[in-house]
Amino acid sequence: MIDRHVPAKLQGWLEGLWLAALAAYILAGAPLVPFHGDESTQIYMGRDYFYLFHDSDLEAVSYDSSWIKRPTEQHLRLINGTVTKTIHGFLAASAGMSREEINGQWDWQLDYAENRELGHIPEAQLLGRARLASAAQLAVSAALFYVLVRMTIGRPAAIVASGLYGLHPALLLNGRRAMMEGSHLLGMILVLLAAVWLLQGHRWWKFVLLGVASGFAVAAKHPNAFVVALVFFACAALWLYQTARVQGQARRRPAQALIGLLAAGGLALFSFYLMNPAWWQAPLDSAAEVLRLRAGLLNEQVARYGGYDSSAERIEGFLEYAFFDQSQYYEVAQWAGYDAIRAQISAYESSGLAGLAIDGKLGGLIMAGLSVWGIVYLARAPQIDRKYRWLLLVWGGGIAGITLLVTPLPWQRYYLPVLPFAQLAAACAVAHLIRSWWHRMESRTQHDLSLSD
Repeated sequence: MIDRHVPAKLQGWLEGLWLAALAAYILAGAPLVPFHGDESTQIYMGRDYFYLFHDSDLEAVSYDSSWIKRPTEQHLRLINGTVTKTIHGFLAASAGMSREEINGQWDWQLDYAENRELGHIPEAQLLGRARLASAAQLAVSAALFYVLVRMTIGRPAAIVASGLYGLHPALLLNGRRAMMEGSHLLGMILVLLAAVWLLQGHRWWKFVLLGVASGFAVAAKHPNAFVVALVFFACAALWLYQTARVQGQARRRPAQALIGLLAAGGLALFSFYLMNPAWWQAPLDSAAEVLRLRAGLLNEQVARYGGYDSSAERIEGFLEYAFFDQSQYYEVAQWAGYDAIRAQISAYESSGLAGLAIDGKLGGLIMAGLSVWGIVYLARAPQIDRKYRWLLLVWGGGIAGITLLVTPLPWQRYYLPVLPFAQLAAACAVAHLIRSWWHRMESRTQHDLSLSD
């Protein structure tokens, strides 16, 4: 195709420039992104960094079954990931701040003005640095997403997919904020890329990489456990299938891979455990408490803000947030009345850094149609290695189904894990269209040349 006519060295330079431009765009919009109350809470949780690394006080962050010691902090510590808050704590410490100088947790029972008066809005410099740290992780995930698609599908699809990813308004909005989404997306892409490298060859270090990446991903945000489970299932099913199809010595390689996958799973658990000091003294009790608290959090959100009342509403919400590019700047309707937030949204949208949205129902239908077409193409494309097709389809279909079933309310950021696969599938369709057009143009040119001869 087009790649054949471009020197390899120039292709490398163009790829680097493309990814650098995407990264620059992602980072440039971070200071302007409209504020969200959860940014205050995530930065507030940076106190754990001080407990551990400044005070050397492991007891301050250990799970307390009596819930006597700082119950608010423990609740946040258990239901949230550890990567983002550790970064925030490090940034505060490196700026010369003390633990007491970090802002308070956002109180959703109070309005914006009351939270501001109580010191619940982060100091401007710390908030800016925290957003840049989150945006940097989003930028790295965009580059790794490009590598993932290029390795599995090809360069044209990788260019389109990374563009859809790096310029998507919802990914930019949530990934730039000082919340967990930047780490969440980075962890997800890391796990998928590690799995692709592993499928290329069963080297011991690739199993280690998959295990560490999986532990990091779940520590970044707990719902990444679904992605890890899907990836491990895809690899295990593939190697079990290969073991059943061959005889004798040929069975050793997939069988060894299965053993390596078990070891990678153990390493994932160990990596996650290391990154969660709150679990160190009572890992099983902590795990049970996390499951209870997360279920309670979703129930509380539904009770307070309203959830889906039917399967039809769930499907409608899924389609809206998976294929339509509008940004949900806040989940609580009360925020529409805050002058400060309205001004920030206006400045952000007028900056040219809010992403590229395909507005209206037509745009959403086009995106949905391209994604469906891309999924069909991906399932049947003979030029794509079947093991990659299997991995991508298990991941994409699995995360779409899980998200549809477990998301109880129409909050856009809960649908972010679906977007990369939808974008990958749409990129497959676009690349197929370009390839078909290019082949027709080459055939027509060759035909015209033959006639002229």
